[in-house]
Amino acid sequence: METEIVVEREKMVLNLAGAGPRLISYLIDGFIVGVIGSVLNYASMSIGGAFGGILAFLGVLVSAVYFAYFFGNGQTPGMTAMKIKLIGTDGTYPVGYGKGLLRWIGMIISAAVILLGYVWILIDKKNQGWHDKIAGTYVVKA
Repeated sequence: METEIVVEREKMVLNLAGAGPRLISYLIDGFIVGVIGSVLNYASMSIGGAFGGILAFLGVLVSAVYFAYFFGNGQTPGMTAMKIKLIGTDGTYPVGYGKGLLRWIGMIISAAVILLGYVWILIDKKNQGWHDKIAGTYVVKA
């Protein structure tokens, strides 16, 4: 679906990604992060104590670093598989690690409110979820 959007007083035609490819990319990335997190979680339960707590915290840190890094570079492995990428609302590509981390925080907010931030993609004219609006990003076909 091509959408005309004004970016810094210039009209750009963006080929916005739909909800389907975005969902599949989230599932792929969730699986990757989930496997790593599960290993760390299992190790933390096995070890217990203070070191176990550190391993549990590392699970959250892995997720933050994974998404900040890949969003910052424009594509996660799931996005690459689905041939979509992340651009800034000002047309910048890649968006950088700061926006990548901000988008990850936005994903937590989008999920925390009964997934409404993700459902928003279906009703928003620019196919943006709350996390996209928070970080100032669009997901487009690569």
